[in-house]
Parts: sequence; C-alpha cells; structure tokens
Amino acid sequence: MYRLLVISGLALGLAACGPAPRPAEEGPVQLHEPDNPLLLAEHLDVLLRPEMQGRVTGSRSFALAAQYVEDRMREFRLQPALEGHYRIVYDARVHLPWPAVLGWADRDTAAFLPGLEFWPDARSDTGRVVADRVALCVQPRTCPAAPVWVLPDTSAEATSRLAPARSVQAVLRVGPLRPTLTDAPIPGLRLLQLTPEAAARLLALPASALRAHLTDTASVTLQLRRPIFLRVRRMGEPRVGALNVLGFVAGKDPGLRNELVIVCADLDVVALPGSPLLFDGAHLGEGVAALLELARFYSTLASYWPQPRRTLLFAVWSGARQGHQGLRAYLRKPLWDPTATRRIVYLDPDPGTLAELHRLAEQYGMTLTPVLPPDSLQAGRQVFWQVPPDWQQAYRRIYHAAPAVSSIPEDLRVRALQRARALVRAAQAILLPEAITPDPWVPVREDTLRPPVTENHP
Repeated sequence: MYRLLVISGLALGLAACGPAPRPAEEGPVQLHEPDNPLLLAEHLDVLLRPEMQGRVTGSRSFALAAQYVEDRMREFRLQPALEGHYRIVYDARVHLPWPAVLGWADRDTAAFLPGLEFWPDARSDTGRVVADRVALCVQPRTCPAAPVWVLPDTSAEATSRLAPARSVQAVLRVGPLRPTLTDAPIPGLRLLQLTPEAAARLLALPASALRAHLTDTASVTLQLRRPIFLRVRRMGEPRVGALNVLGFVAGKDPGLRNELVIVCADLDVVALPGSPLLFDGAHLGEGVAALLELARFYSTLASYWPQPRRTLLFAVWSGARQGHQGLRAYLRKPLWDPTATRRIVYLDPDPGTLAELHRLAEQYGMTLTPVLPPDSLQAGRQVFWQVPPDWQQAYRRIYHAAPAVSSIPEDLRVRALQRARALVRAAQAILLPEAITPDPWVPVREDTLRPPVTENHP
C-alpha cells in the first residue's frame, strides 16, 4: 500500500522556523527539519568548548574538532569520500611572523604589548623599520610618499597591492586586533595591526585627532618628535599535517546521480599564537553546525525516499585562513569529475575572500554559490579568552570595559545559533531544487518508514 507525499508540502515544512513537530505514536516517521535549534545547539556547544577554541589548521584543537565532525558523519551514515576514510590528508604551510617589537627608536625595550596593543599581520614580511615620518590616510590609494602608512582597518587587498609598489616599508592598520593566517608574506612589507589607543600613544596624538585624521579624506604627513621602531621576525613556515573531512549522500536518480553538488564549510578559526586574543565572535562554527544538520537531513531522506536525485558531497575544509589550502587541495585532486560538479555551496565563507573564492572556482570550471547570514548577523565582536596570569595587570589597564571570559558569553551563543539557522534556511533554498525531484508525487512504502538504528557517539 502506497502513500502519496506532496513534495511541496515537505519543502514548506523544511522552511518553517519552529522546531520539528513530534512524530505521531503510529504512522510515518517525520524528518527533523535541518534548522532545528536543539540539534544545531548540540554541535555549537561542542565546537565552543575551551579545548576546541583556536582551531588553527594543524593544531590539537583542530584535530579534536575534525574528529567530532567525522564521528557525526559516521553517525548520520554518510558514505566515506575516499577508500573507506572520511579524512583526506595534505601538507599545508603556515607563515608565522613572530616575534615582533613595536616602540620608539630611543628605547631598548618594547613599549607596546603584543597581543593586547598590537600584533603582526600574518602577511607581514620580516625585517626592521625606523621612521620619523608617517602618512595618515583613509585609503591606500590616497597615501602620499612616506616610509610608514597609518590606515584605518580597511581592506587588506588594497594595502597589499599598493604599498609594495610605492616602496612603503611598513603599514600600521588601526582598529581591533584581528587574527590572521596565511601561507606566504607580502615581500618587503611589514604589516602590523594596532589598537586605536596604542596608535595615539605611539604617534603622540590625542585620540580625537587620530580619529579625525583617519576619517578625513585628505591625507596628511606627520613628522614625529620621536622616531618609531618596529621589527618582525619569522618563527618559520612550518609544514603541518592538514586534513579535510568529506562524506557524501549518493544520488538516487539514474539519470542525475553522476552529477555532484558540494556543500562545504570551514572548520578552522584564526587564533593568535601566544596571545590571549583567541577568536572573533563572528565565526564560532556556525557553518559547520549548519552543514552537519543538512547532512543529517539528506542522509535520512535517502533512507526513506528515492531522494536526493543528485549526489551531495559534504566537505569540511581546513586551511581556509591560509589561502584556502584545503579547498585548493581538493580542487587539485577532485574526487568527482569537475565537469559533472554543478556547484559549490559554501556556507559562511569569510566575506573578504569571496572574490578569491570565485576566481578559484572558475579556474577549475566550477560555480561557487556563497551562503551568508543576514547582514544584521554578520558582524561579530572579539572576545578575549583566558588571559594568562602574567598579563592580567596590563590587560586591566588597556581593556577596562572588555573583561576576559572563561566561557562563551550567552549572547554570542544565541547569535551563533541564529546564524546557523539562517545559513540552513538559505542553503535549503538552493539545495531543494537541486536534490529533490520536480515530480510533486513521491510514493513511499509504510513498511520502510522506520528510523535507522544509529550508535550515539559522545
């Protein structure tokens, strides 16, 4: 005896905001909606544990998070991507411009605290700079000739393109300290991030005057009473064992199952090694949580119905903050014919790298579709995590209104959950037409509607 299920009704149910309805005591099993807040919160609670913060590619915290993702893919009965394994290992290079010193040339000791007041950008080259003249500009293209540029927290792309061409020795970017990683430096350019308070003290300017200079379209050249000194050394460019985690749901349509849709997200976050500043509140693992629930949904769908039509590959990348090395490693050795890959659905990529991602996908003949949360949920705030005891006094002096935390603040948890739900809904609007048959009638056997028996992994 067959029952008819209207697929449009299924799609409307998937788009609903509320929690999934309770299954009836008898009758067909109902799928959990992929934006179920309880299930998404389970993933976020794990990814926000202290031992999984600072998930830099190659670190222990990244390995723990990757193990969690692999366990969930196995639990959801995704098929391993390669030779019975969910992991694909590759070599990644991490550029570490550290240690760094910033102060005045007439002093022997560092005047500013790394990690609290300044930090070298990952793209910074090594070397030392002594300068008694700086240019204060709003945009790199308007900066006059000077050995050092002082810019607001603007796009790094413009800075990296224009500064070397104008023989600038160093760039100081004023704003919040943003952890960065890359695989290679910008040759000949020292690039430092500097808090507004530290910048005003370094340049001997009132804070209000500095803000005015960095918001005025007219650039100025400032002659310093005390020359500034900065030096960046390189810890090295270690090659670390990096890995991607991939699993797929095979397509059920004989004519379409050889076509592939990639659903992917970044697992790593950017941390400052040796610094208490550990993460940015805008990227807490929402993309990974959304990906896992989408994987759960489509794997369960495949167990009960002749869906999805096309094969769905769920991929969690490493090295996203190091030039998207994980994605590049896959594209160099794809598991699927690139010509049969319909699109790459990228959950919560860094908005600043979208142009690079599109160019990378086009290079391999693929289409990239980024999925971003609403504008109101994109911006986050930085959180200081577990300030070391010997930093406490300096920390209290510099950040009076920004206490360090030993756990993720509740408002950031709520925000992360909202972002994850928004990502799922936006992704479903793309995936449903790709994965679900256009035929509105899907026959389902009652005797096959039984929940799968799965092992609960810790």
